[in-house]
Amino acid sequence: MKGGGPGASAPPPASNREDSREEPGLLQRIFSAHKKSPTKAVYNARHWAVESEEEAPQTYVSSAPAPASGGSSKDSSAAHKDDGLFKAPPPPPKVTKCVTLPTDLYQDTVTALKCRKEHKELYTVVQHVKHFNDVVEFGGKPGVHGRLRVPGDGVISLATRCAMPSFRMHLRARGKVAQVFKTLNDAPQHSNLALCTATLMYILSRDRLNMDLDRSCLELMIRLLEMDHDQVPGAVSDPDAQFSAREIAKIKEKIRKLCDTVHNKHLDLQNITTGHLAMETLLSLTSKRAGDWFKEELRLLGGLDHIVDKVGDCVENLNQEDEKEKMVSSLWGAERCLRVLESLTDHNPENQSYLIAYKDSSLIISSAKLLRRCEAMVQRYSRELNSDGAVGKAVEDCMRAIIGVLVNLTQDNEWGSTKTGEQEDLILTALNCVLKVPQYLPQEQRFDIRVLGLGLLINLVEYSARNKYFLMEMEMEGPCDATVLINPLQELASTGPLSAIAALVQLFLQRERAAIKAEAQTDDLIKEAPKPPLDKSGEWQETGGEIQWVSNDNVNENSKEKQEEEKKKKEKDEEDHELDLNKALQHAGKHMEDSIVASYTALLLGCLCQGSPLNVTTVRDNLPKGDFSIMTDMLKKFLNFMNLTCDVGTTGQKSISRIIDYLEHC
Repeated sequence: MKGGGPGASAPPPASNREDSREEPGLLQRIFSAHKKSPTKAVYNARHWAVESEEEAPQTYVSSAPAPASGGSSKDSSAAHKDDGLFKAPPPPPKVTKCVTLPTDLYQDTVTALKCRKEHKELYTVVQHVKHFNDVVEFGGKPGVHGRLRVPGDGVISLATRCAMPSFRMHLRARGKVAQVFKTLNDAPQHSNLALCTATLMYILSRDRLNMDLDRSCLELMIRLLEMDHDQVPGAVSDPDAQFSAREIAKIKEKIRKLCDTVHNKHLDLQNITTGHLAMETLLSLTSKRAGDWFKEELRLLGGLDHIVDKVGDCVENLNQEDEKEKMVSSLWGAERCLRVLESLTDHNPENQSYLIAYKDSSLIISSAKLLRRCEAMVQRYSRELNSDGAVGKAVEDCMRAIIGVLVNLTQDNEWGSTKTGEQEDLILTALNCVLKVPQYLPQEQRFDIRVLGLGLLINLVEYSARNKYFLMEMEMEGPCDATVLINPLQELASTGPLSAIAALVQLFLQRERAAIKAEAQTDDLIKEAPKPPLDKSGEWQETGGEIQWVSNDNVNENSKEKQEEEKKKKEKDEEDHELDLNKALQHAGKHMEDSIVASYTALLLGCLCQGSPLNVTTVRDNLPKGDFSIMTDMLKKFLNFMNLTCDVGTTGQKSISRIIDYLEHC
């Protein structure tokens, strides 16, 4: 109680209260059942004269004598004697609602309930609690008590907390992400601590939000990226060599379990390395959320150099084709690096120019060599022809990444187009990616590789007369994809080599006709969509000037059977309608793919014709009736589609308009 009324005992002195808390019988008296007496009772009136209830000290039940205020010692003794009779239990702790207003635009208002110490009956005070940054530092640095701990224990604990979205939001709201990595700036000096720091980065990158990185964080990430094979845990030069293999294996097992709790589709949990985790983090950041400053800083800090050099190393390691595991590892490593470079060069002329010039076009040379190797392996390890899916998938993914990078380096870039076209057999390899490679790929992968190959060829010939000449002079040897030819039963061996122009014209005609057919089938399915059956469970009736729906309640057995039949028929009609809708969607998707392939092919043929009357004649001779209108109509539809889905006035739209105008007047 906070006080007593007239005649009640006054609060005991502070010293007496402290002594009374330590008495053995105190807690027993507080929490025991109250004794009842039919003859005696003590009335503890509330002291209304207290100026501030919040400032009134907590009064505990005590056996220590306390002088009464305004009463005799006899009264005080009586009050002490009867303190257990009808005594109300202590009041609950006084809780105060505290609202903390945000100091930053992106912070939220924080509401908390607080209780002062004097209002708490029992409480525990834990002193010297470390801040989470101190925990990180203590777990990753030499301790001051006893021997060293395994570096990274605290970082792994923090990463485990970061696996929870609520804790990640807490770190971001308080702007602590950059502060954590600043504390871990010397992590590359310890291989195990570096591995744990890369794990923390990887866990934070799983979120769809930005990681709030600054230049120092990015620099740390690049230093971790370079630690793939520089240090082996336990080596003589490694500061962590004193730790046992058991401790190292234990911390790696923690990392595997932690990474297994988040989205890790492209992570090899059996071969986790610092560089591997840093690369996946970088890829996640650059794929969706990288701004221009991020791409520029990565170039200035030397990140592009390291990634390009690693691509070259992976290409050199592909010579060991006898060991499939190493070959898959090299293909996979190159693909991840190229994916990062593809994101960093997308609509970024500075990075494009830098990579074209770096080490005398080292990236272009490595990419061209790797693309030729992949084309040679795609038939041997095709997932369509054999069961070796691991190598086949690695080859397919790597091919898409290579062409994606080369497309960016040659986009509206005469220098990049010239350098790329100079590489041995690159133009022929790109043409094979359009005409031959798709037949060895799974059905869902063929569209991507064909469109990428066409896009690369368009970039190569748009501004380079030399590349145009080489493509016009090429002949296709061996069987092409059966879907390319207008007549699938036609055998190229019996008709001799087919020129590249003739093969491209046939690809355009085949896809243009397939698009028209798919469009017609989609329209027919939409027009013939079944109407839902009428509801015969009742009828509309006019009663009292209002129209109401009246159900048929009085139904005999025959009508019930009829209703069951109608219900089954309705369900069947709904299933048929759903099947028709799925068919319509499939035809619409097929129509879109065929239209895009036909449009890209027409654009490539138009680029070959532009500025070359001889090429105009060659292409015209392979078209039905020598009429370019079939190509211009397809390009106009494609241009309208781009105007609806892209920003008006982009480079691609200008190129299409220019080709349409040229073909209409040639």
